[in-house]
Amino acid sequence: MKPLLVFLALTFTASLHAQHLKLSADSKGVVVDGGPAGRLVLSGPVIVGSDKKGRKPTFLPAEDGASATATYADGFVIKVDFSAVDGTIAYSFAQIPADALLMKITAALPLSYNQGGTYALNNDGASKPFPGEPGNQIIAQGASSQFNLTTGTGEGLSFTVPAAYHQLSDARAWGAQGFSWTYFYDLKRYSNETRFTIQVALIKK
Repeated sequence: MKPLLVFLALTFTASLHAQHLKLSADSKGVVVDGGPAGRLVLSGPVIVGSDKKGRKPTFLPAEDGASATATYADGFVIKVDFSAVDGTIAYSFAQIPADALLMKITAALPLSYNQGGTYALNNDGASKPFPGEPGNQIIAQGASSQFNLTTGTGEGLSFTVPAAYHQLSDARAWGAQGFSWTYFYDLKRYSNETRFTIQVALIKK
């Protein structure tokens, strides 16, 4: 009996651990890992100026394992702090370039989301299925303060952000495999802010 109880306890503990949110960083951006809920990388913010061109940063994870910096050619720096304990990814900055309009953060989503997965790009929580077959390049777009992703098994990830424009795209429209989500933080709308936070939470079935 005791070996069985030990086995069940270990299995239960492993199950809980697998559902824990993990946040880390690599040279591409902040890695959000929800285990069975999904895994994606939030790119280093691309600065979009009045010329509509995007300025990509050099994204460098810190040795502390809980922060990173995005550095641009003009010397502008964004400090990124993340904590899996409270599910926060905080972007801090000062003296933004005068012509900067937006910070664009993009995440590639695996094609497996079209196997029963859903998304909700709105504040009312209404979910819609990912398209099974390629069609329009833009799946959904609009202003929102929340974006939810759910896998075909019912687990998922929820992102709460300062209200701004989002776009969900089907990469198959240009020959790639998968989907992409882009969040456009509006630097003019939030002109008095020097920090914003993305709140990440697990969605459990």
